[in-house]
Amino acid sequence: MKRFLEISLLTLAFAFSVNGQEHSTRPNNPSPPTKAPDNGGWVQFNSDAGNFSVLMPEIPTDKVETTNSAHGPYTTHLFVVFNADFVYLIGWVDYQPSFNFNRTAELEANRDNFVKGINGTLQSTHSTTIDGYPVIEFTAQTADRNFKSRVYMSGRRPYQVAIGWPKGMDDPLKINRFIDSFKLNQPGATPSNSTRPIERAASAESH
Repeated sequence: MKRFLEISLLTLAFAFSVNGQEHSTRPNNPSPPTKAPDNGGWVQFNSDAGNFSVLMPEIPTDKVETTNSAHGPYTTHLFVVFNADFVYLIGWVDYQPSFNFNRTAELEANRDNFVKGINGTLQSTHSTTIDGYPVIEFTAQTADRNFKSRVYMSGRRPYQVAIGWPKGMDDPLKINRFIDSFKLNQPGATPSNSTRPIERAASAESH
């Protein structure tokens, strides 16, 4: 089955040739945003359906798509904000209960499909746990953009958080504010004893 981030990231490759906000539907029933005056004026966005909260420059737009596959339909949710040459993305997928998949392979496939979707090159990657959830964190780049992303697994639901920005416009405060603020609301898995991050650099294009 094609992983959900292939769809999401083909939607992302879009964005950098268009200088403007994507026209899309707003979330049907998000919790009201909370102003975060100590966080650069960003808002805290709470998704009841997605069971997460995150700081963003503004309320994200929402894309929902259901795709049929040999393993049954699966539904992709994608939240996107374009703001001051930066793009902020959060996505997750809901698979059919009957579809069984390897969690580690799913995380790796979502990372690789992201890089492929932006026609980019994987720069670094490591596996870790955050709040008890298995996570792959990685960086990638294209000819003119840098990206930082984390892919989470919560039960049967993979999530991705990603931020992209033009080369030469690094803003660690903004990048880390977004990435680090993402919090899943349901309890995570108990961390294993072998969750220490293992760094890996990659200079070749992902497959």
